[in-house]
Amino acid sequence: MFFQHNVKPLADTWGISGKITINAILNLLDDIAMQHAASTGDDVLARSQNAVNWIMTGWDIRILHLPKNNEGIKIKTWVNSKLSISSSIREFLLMDANDSDCVHAQAYISIFDLNKNRPVRITDEDLARYQPEAATVITDPIKRISTPTSYCFEKNMVIRRSDIDFNGHVHNTNYLTLAMEVLPEKLYNEQNLQAIRINYKKPLLLDDVATIRLATTEQGYVVGIYKSGSQLCALIEFVV
Repeated sequence: MFFQHNVKPLADTWGISGKITINAILNLLDDIAMQHAASTGDDVLARSQNAVNWIMTGWDIRILHLPKNNEGIKIKTWVNSKLSISSSIREFLLMDANDSDCVHAQAYISIFDLNKNRPVRITDEDLARYQPEAATVITDPIKRISTPTSYCFEKNMVIRRSDIDFNGHVHNTNYLTLAMEVLPEKLYNEQNLQAIRINYKKPLLLDDVATIRLATTEQGYVVGIYKSGSQLCALIEFVV
């Protein structure tokens, strides 16, 4: 089942370049996924209260071009029919006002027992609710990011209340916000990127001190986010 929503982004979604920011795009994709879930009767908040909920394990975002200031956006999402017992892929297609593709994205998702911190089986009820589709926007997904052997810069930040979501840990989109803090100034301002990939490892919690480390690669940059200095929580790759 395909789900589509037309969006008129707010003022705080536009960056210095006059185009929508990468952070705003990720937030919009995350928001439409929640809207799609709600339309099927899948109450994500109720799932969280029962300690069995959908958990994001990664993102693969391919940027064709960024919509301009005040330009309307259309976003389509669906669950891919290629899934395993405990994991699935949510597809996203972001289009501009002229129906030209702007962003292709995939989110890797699993249902987790939050108390036992382990995946559980996706039920027939879940499949029936989302009516998975065979269509895909990324034919060459790269799910794993290599952990850098060394970093060239790091910055520490304390996790705030506003970073925490209803599952009790840092919301998945906020890891990108943290990673952007160590990017070179020119790249941060212009955001001329071809792709962003995120692998989630361990959750950051309230009052954790996140150490954000930057490494350069042949394709761009990889940011590692750690807590307690050594426990890897997320890897974010920026392809320029």
